[in-house]
Amino acid sequence: MHDFNEGKVARNDESTINYTWICGKEKNNSICIMLPGLGYTTQRPLFHYATSVCLNENVDVLQVNYNYLENDAFKKLKHHEQDQWIYEDVKSVVETVLKDTEYGTYFILSKSIGTIPMAYEWNQGNFIDVAHTYGIWLTPLIKDEIVCNALSKTVIPSLYVIGTDDPHYKEELIASINENSTITGLVIPNANHGLEVKGDIKTSINIVNDVMASIETFIRKYKG
Repeated sequence: MHDFNEGKVARNDESTINYTWICGKEKNNSICIMLPGLGYTTQRPLFHYATSVCLNENVDVLQVNYNYLENDAFKKLKHHEQDQWIYEDVKSVVETVLKDTEYGTYFILSKSIGTIPMAYEWNQGNFIDVAHTYGIWLTPLIKDEIVCNALSKTVIPSLYVIGTDDPHYKEELIASINENSTITGLVIPNANHGLEVKGDIKTSINIVNDVMASIETFIRKYKG
């Protein structure tokens, strides 16, 4: 059984972020912080099933449900300013929600634009403990230098998943990332940025199954 705690954090007048914090009835040692994409929310299949994987493994979940599609102030910003905005939103939610709760192990699971604040935190370490944190990067924006560098140089054990039809897939960048011995990669042939194969429902469903199996294996290995 779990407690579902929904709320919002107002970082400033122009940024209020919703969150869902799912906790076991008995205290768990691990938590997974989830950072969704711009349009790919935590209600979509990859996050829905990843949440179930975590809860089955006695890992609490904090879903950071930011929404920038209707935020006019956000849309007016330059690219790097948007990146910083997202990171500050994530940091504000994590620090506010978890301020009185301590976990022994932290997972961060991000997708698409969510990999940008994750990369920022990998570099700055404001709310993670590097020695007890593990990363799951779904469709990382590896053509963005900060994301590629975070994956290539990280000392934090990490899993990435990307499809060969993803606009951010680039063979040379993947080869560079794979040189990092702390990284485990799953490259899915013909999968797009949604980790689906266009027009092939059966294969797309099987991809979800494969991704969840990889996430489950990763969490079991490191949750302690």
